[in-house]
Amino acid sequence: MSTLQRMIDRAEDRWPEAPGAVPDDTLGQVLLASHLLGSDRAVANFGGGNTSAKGTATDHVGREQRVMWVKGSGSDLATMEREHFTPLRLEETLPLFEREEMSDEDMVAHLARCQTDPAAPRASIETLLHAFVPADHVHHTHPDAINVLAGTKDGERLVRECFGHEAAWIPYIRPGFTLARQVGEAVRTNPALRLVVLAKHGLVVWGGTAEEAYRRTLDTAPRAPAPSRTRTSGPRCCARSSRRSAAPCRASGRRCSSSTRRRACSSSSARATRRS
Repeated sequence: MSTLQRMIDRAEDRWPEAPGAVPDDTLGQVLLASHLLGSDRAVANFGGGNTSAKGTATDHVGREQRVMWVKGSGSDLATMEREHFTPLRLEETLPLFEREEMSDEDMVAHLARCQTDPAAPRASIETLLHAFVPADHVHHTHPDAINVLAGTKDGERLVRECFGHEAAWIPYIRPGFTLARQVGEAVRTNPALRLVVLAKHGLVVWGGTAEEAYRRTLDTAPRAPAPSRTRTSGPRCCARSSRRSAAPCRASGRRCSSSTRRRACSSSSARATRRS
């Protein structure tokens, strides 16, 4: 299988269906999702990406409080364990959204004070991105198919063509407070959003459960563009569709939302066959 084929293949849905295969607790569920995402290199590059879950935990004196578990620095999604998540008190983290700016140094120092366990790993520089998205589960990964868009000159236009109003595009800015606030603002002000594409960076999705967020990551790949083999024509989006209404294109095996897109897929597939 060529690199091109691997880039545009749909990631395999490996969420377990067997009874008892999914942990009962929130941290166990986000750990399961992390392993599934991290072990699929079409979705997460080595060590890259981070996951989080919000829930309730009991602190060291028996008080229940809302916390967020986020993948700590220095671990790999595919192999991390429970102790590699950093637990933070949300009541001390969420008020930061009201600030206009914050230096990396101040942010890191503040997050260290929010940890419910001082011995936990240092919080990731992208921790506030997870906190500011108002959903119980947030997954940030670097899928190959999405980064075809994220790293392209016309990426914003292509994201709009492929995902319409369901996606927000965030121009490149290095990870930190400003990026986190931009993502949080986009999600909070548009309930119709289902994903955020970070220019030259990756993908952010969310859901009410770990399973929903996991499957939303996988759902983006068939709708991202099939990259052209020529340098001039650029990527083409051949799967702007929902699972309910789209029929698979016989030539390419991908789903397309209209006869026009199916013809584009068939034409593209035929050209690729002739060239090979």
